[in-house]
Amino acid sequence: MDDVEVPYRTFEYLLTGFVHGEAVDAGQRYTGGNVAHPGDPFGDVFGWLWDNWRDTAVSSFAQLLATARDNAPDGVELRMDALIKGLQFALHRSRLSDAGEFDDVERTLRAKMPEHFGGRTDL
Repeated sequence: MDDVEVPYRTFEYLLTGFVHGEAVDAGQRYTGGNVAHPGDPFGDVFGWLWDNWRDTAVSSFAQLLATARDNAPDGVELRMDALIKGLQFALHRSRLSDAGEFDDVERTLRAKMPEHFGGRTDL
């Protein structure tokens, strides 16, 4: 069974809880460096959202970034660049992992993230 109908409010609750859980894991696992992998399940969900509700995909990434940063080890700064690089790996089962496709994802995320962080560009 591939499709399940749920009320939109229930979908929002499920998505919020899922993204929160993946973000906590990503933040706690991050030890610094150039790549912060958000997990393959997040990549699967993000890819589906991107194809169906792009704005929701972007806001889910913003939630992922904020929560992962809050859960990174003390003294370790998780930057948006590292999470975007990790997202490409997490999308390996999606057409979005292709360089041309991912360029659009990356461009959109870089353009939209400041809106989710009060206009901050130092993400």
